[in-house]
Amino acid sequence: MLAQMVLTLSVGALRPLMKRAKKPLDIFELPTFVNEEMGLRGLNIPTDLLIGRTPKDFELLRDLSDKAHCPFLVLIETPTLDLWSPDNRASVIERIRRLASAANRLGCSSVAINLADVTTQERVDAVAKTLKLAMVEMDKFETTLLLQSVPGLLSDGKALIDLVKKVGGFRIGTMPSFHHAAAHGGVSQELRRLAPYAQSITASVMGFSSSGEHTDWSLDECIETLRSVGYVNSISLDFLGKGDPIKPLSMARDMLSAAMEAAEPA
Repeated sequence: MLAQMVLTLSVGALRPLMKRAKKPLDIFELPTFVNEEMGLRGLNIPTDLLIGRTPKDFELLRDLSDKAHCPFLVLIETPTLDLWSPDNRASVIERIRRLASAANRLGCSSVAINLADVTTQERVDAVAKTLKLAMVEMDKFETTLLLQSVPGLLSDGKALIDLVKKVGGFRIGTMPSFHHAAAHGGVSQELRRLAPYAQSITASVMGFSSSGEHTDWSLDECIETLRSVGYVNSISLDFLGKGDPIKPLSMARDMLSAAMEAAEPA
C-alpha cells in the first residue's frame, strides 16, 4: 500500500467546546470524539491544555487514544521560546527536555516549538547553537523537534530550512501552516520549500463563502502542492476563525479529503 497524507486535528481548535459553560468537552474524551464524531485519525495537542495534568494523566490519555485508534502525534509548545539569548540557554534546553519527556508519555513522536522573533543573523547562529544542544535531549526520548514558521528573519521558508540544515541530524524538521505560507510568499512557494522537511503540516482554516469556498487560500492548491513534492505525513486541521469550530472544520475535512483522493494515483 502506498503511503498517503492523513487528516488529523490540532486540538486547540476545540477550545470553544472544552471551555463552554454547558457540557464542556473533557480532555479525556478527545480521542474518541475526534475519531468517531469528526472522522479524523490523530491529534496534535498544545501544552496549555495540559497544564495541571500529571504523568499518570498523560499515560491515561495515551491509552485512551490507542483504544480510540486516534493517537497523539505532536505536542505543541504554546509560548514562544527564546533560543538566541545565552542567559536563557540552560532553561530553554531544560524546557525542551521536559517537553520531550511529556511527548514520550503521551505517545507523540514529535514536539513542535515557536521561536521568539529573531532579528539578526548573529541571533540565528545562536539559535542553531542552542538547538544543537537541545537535540541531545530529543535523542534520549527518540522524539523529533519541529520548528513552526515564525516572524522575523525566519519567516521565510528558505531561512528556516537553512537553520534546520545548520543544526543537522534526522530528529529536527519543520511544521509549516497554510496560514503562514499564505502570508509569506504564497501557499505554493512556501509549502513546496518546507514540506520535504515536515512531519506534520497545519491545515489552517479561516472560514467559507456562501458558495462553500475557503475564503483566504485555496485548500485544493495546498494539497496539490504537497502532492507535487511527495508529502505523505499528517495534515492537522486547525480553525482560526470565530464561533463554533465544528462546521468549518467538517467542511475543510471534506474538501481536503476530496482533494487528497483526487491526488492519489490511479
